[in-house]
Amino acid sequence: MTEKLDQIRDLTEAGRDGDGRITYRTVIDPVFTIGPKVHGGSVQMVVARAARSALDALVPVGEAAEQKYPVAISSDYLSAPDPAEVDIEVTVRKTGRTVTVLTVDIVQGGRTMVASSVTCARPDVGAPRYSAPNLLDLMPVEPTRTALWLDGSPLEEVNHLGPALELALDPVTVPMVRGEKGDPVVRGWARPKGGEPDAEFGILIGDISVPVVMNLGLLGWAPTVQLTTYVRRYPAPGWLRFAATSTEVGPGMFEEDHLVVDSTGAVIVQTRQLALIPQGA
Repeated sequence: MTEKLDQIRDLTEAGRDGDGRITYRTVIDPVFTIGPKVHGGSVQMVVARAARSALDALVPVGEAAEQKYPVAISSDYLSAPDPAEVDIEVTVRKTGRTVTVLTVDIVQGGRTMVASSVTCARPDVGAPRYSAPNLLDLMPVEPTRTALWLDGSPLEEVNHLGPALELALDPVTVPMVRGEKGDPVVRGWARPKGGEPDAEFGILIGDISVPVVMNLGLLGWAPTVQLTTYVRRYPAPGWLRFAATSTEVGPGMFEEDHLVVDSTGAVIVQTRQLALIPQGA
């Protein structure tokens, strides 16, 4: 795993009380930004790490923490954090044999920037009982010769995550780079630089696509209002594939769904976000 990914997830305990609450601190590197603001998927990756760390610190292993991981993260983006130091305030709301629920707030400058509810349980293992066809079934497991890479492309001017990951886009699904329009669908491949994907990296990839409305000619920053992520299972080694889609693009808002599968084709992450149409589009 890259040094940058390790650094952002290196949490320092900054305090705790006796009511199931603990505070962590970390520094978000400018690498994890889209334009000037912190990338939403990177924020959720930090939220997941803080929730899992709090389970280890606050919940007795035999009661709830053993083998549990954040499987659902629902985040309200109250304001866009800056790449700088943040506090992560974690409170255990409910513990149980099957499910544990926590709240995780990202705080910067005394303000809550992102408020999340996190559900922890055991991710799935083994073959699914049913799996519907999806947009990634016929997609090659690794980037094709014609793939459009983040590194060395104009996209680097906006998406600064290049030092942390390898990202390639399916050229068929990004007509905007050719000055054309198309359906709001983007597909691609991603993996950490110098390592293999883990569940937290999968959470980041659940928000990695360029806004799909760019294919409609709606260019610019599309701020996330709310993002919900489901972690279905741990990924196998190798490239992750993702498809980002939208069913309805409204006058002011649109939803964007990410489906992320691992090298075996297993679904590891599903996300849905509500975002704003880029200003001036």
